Amino acid sequence: MKAKALGFIGVGIMGEGMVSNILSSGRKVFVVKHKNSAPIERVKSKGAREVLDIKSLAEKCEIILLCLPNSEIVKQVFHKLVENLAVHSIIIDCTTNNLSTVVEIGSLAKSENLRYVESPITGGYQQSVDGKLGAMIGGSHEDYIVTKNILLPCCERIERIGSLGMGTKAKLISNFLALGTASLAIESLKAAKNLGIDWEKFYNLTSLGSGSSKSLDRIAPKAIKEEYDSYAFTIDNTIKDLQYMLDLFKSDKRMCKIIKPILKTYQEDKLIGNGNHYISARLRENYESKIN
Repeated sequence: MKAKALGFIGVGIMGEGMVSNILSSGRKVFVVKHKNSAPIERVKSKGAREVLDIKSLAEKCEIILLCLPNSEIVKQVFHKLVENLAVHSIIIDCTTNNLSTVVEIGSLAKSENLRYVESPITGGYQQSVDGKLGAMIGGSHEDYIVTKNILLPCCERIERIGSLGMGTKAKLISNFLALGTASLAIESLKAAKNLGIDWEKFYNLTSLGSGSSKSLDRIAPKAIKEEYDSYAFTIDNTIKDLQYMLDLFKSDKRMCKIIKPILKTYQEDKLIGNGNHYISARLRENYESKIN
């Protein structure tokens, strides 16, 4: 039986690799025209078909996959989809969302006879290219089975965490661990340099102990070569995720005490004009001045 066509919204750092792998599985994929045309053109060269707007996408596809920057954009896109999708269509949302957004959209989707599944993903750019992402699914068991089959070309591991909302809870905790670890790795390297410790020697020795981490392995080797693009996650996105975490843990004072100082650090970076740069750029010389 031929697989149904899929509409993909959000062909960016993560989405481009996901679309490429879905296309490789033989499924027809439609993407929406975007001002950032480079990734769109690359997936078109691999077989993706471009449509002019979300309305056209919704009219062609009963499966929609979202991979968007934040919850506000998800809500805007969802309302456009609702106006044009056939009943019982499924929306699979791979965005890292605020929990309240997932609950709100889930309720609205149900009232419109649409299926909404959260499936935030773990991994970075390289994992998206290699088809080795992880997916944290929240939704019914039936929707989990459908979603798993669709995401198999993109993911090394796919798990149903529980009902709608549980995937977002797991993802935000996962990002707390990931961003916390990466932030500590960056600050440790900065401290080493400030105290006159050679980065290469520090990394080679630290990586043998319990301070070793995937974050350190991603960041340190490139920083030693004076390359600061190793952690492909912007300061703006970091602030967004940390704010989502504060919303999730608003009744947990202990967690908030840990999150707030990390958030403040990145908010100060944004104030000097560095919000669109990767967090690993904080290792650059004279970082406190705006990066051009």
